[in-house]
Amino acid sequence: GLAAAVGWLLLRGVLPWRVLGAAAAAVAALGLGALLFAGPELDRAVREKSFIATSNVDTRELRWQAAARMVTAHPVLGVGPGGFREEYAAESHDAEVDEQTPVAHNMYLEVAAELGLPGFALFTGVIAVAAVASERAVRHAPTGPVRAEAVAIQASLLAVLVTSTFLSEQYYLPLWSLSALAVAAGSRVGRAGADACPARDQ
Repeated sequence: GLAAAVGWLLLRGVLPWRVLGAAAAAVAALGLGALLFAGPELDRAVREKSFIATSNVDTRELRWQAAARMVTAHPVLGVGPGGFREEYAAESHDAEVDEQTPVAHNMYLEVAAELGLPGFALFTGVIAVAAVASERAVRHAPTGPVRAEAVAIQASLLAVLVTSTFLSEQYYLPLWSLSALAVAAGSRVGRAGADACPARDQ
């Protein structure tokens, strides 16, 4: 997600390469310092994280497969809001029988499983409206702080959308607040353009 956001900022010319280079150098210096002063502790932490990461990958595969089966079985209405948690044990054949509150760890699959394909289409429509509105703000403000603000909103939304491939983010504030900010930015430049037009004779 961070890589996608930084790449977008570079592509749109908002983040200068020299700033990125300075940040990368600072991170490299911090990493080298950590290796020098806490090498054994970091090595142990990396080994532990590797074990946890393998377990996380296996768990996500199970949950993605269960969500995909729910979409296939209930393509129109889905299993209902919050239904993934209720149906997961049966769809996974009790693969994680002790898990009390499972999520799909993929926003797109979970929304499609719970709301069906029509609901998923409406959900992606909200994201598309935000993308179009923010791009309108960028195009109507080719320079200055308004453009930088709109591109920052786009980069943040892109980061959320990328990380949501591995997380269930549909219930959390970032997705919805960034979509609202994108629409607000698009509306603001639209109003500014309308105000700039000369008034027509009555």
